[in-house]
Amino acid sequence: MRIQWLGHAAFKLTMGEQTVYIDPSLIDALRSKQQRLFKDAPKADVILFTHDHPDHCDPASYAGFLKEDTLLVGPASCANKLGAGHRIVEPGTELTVGAFNIRAVPAYNIARRRSPGKPFHPKGTGVGYLVTVDGRSLYHAGDTEPIPEMANLGPVDVALFPTDGHYTMSPEEVMQAASTVAARLTIPMHFFNTTPEDIASVARSHTDVRLRLLEIGDTYDLP
Repeated sequence: MRIQWLGHAAFKLTMGEQTVYIDPSLIDALRSKQQRLFKDAPKADVILFTHDHPDHCDPASYAGFLKEDTLLVGPASCANKLGAGHRIVEPGTELTVGAFNIRAVPAYNIARRRSPGKPFHPKGTGVGYLVTVDGRSLYHAGDTEPIPEMANLGPVDVALFPTDGHYTMSPEEVMQAASTVAARLTIPMHFFNTTPEDIASVARSHTDVRLRLLEIGDTYDLP
């Protein structure tokens, strides 16, 4: 399986002739780098959405990926954006599309809140995804903090963790989450208030975490 980072939380997964996208949204601050990857990109067999925020689920961004039988998959919060024929999932939902086995898993905030009692990502409104191909696994955490349910997900071959330090996880929390899911490789994403250098610095004191920092457009082949 080839994993390509399209910027922010957006990834393209390819296996043979099959293509799966996760959260393919163009972000204003990254648009100049992302547009070359979104333009004339392979059509999607499946597009997975973690939640309804526009930096994760934006119909204008993924319109060019659609073909007649593209399957759109997301939690109920995305329903109004996905239109007819989409598949609603919740934690525990599983589906198989070609070589890809896909399971929705929990994703939510515990401590980070817009205001008292209002998390940025309330429990039950978003998901992450565990994608397995030929016995190798990729975990896209969605927008989440370290949560108890992560203890039941590992080990995983590749973990994609949001590392913005405000809405989701700090670099130190990413180390914690990577250890919890026993990730063989950790790829940070979804940067706002942190930089790749921030997380690389923290990772130096966590010898159990193998870190891979990608530039937008970079690929990693999961053997």
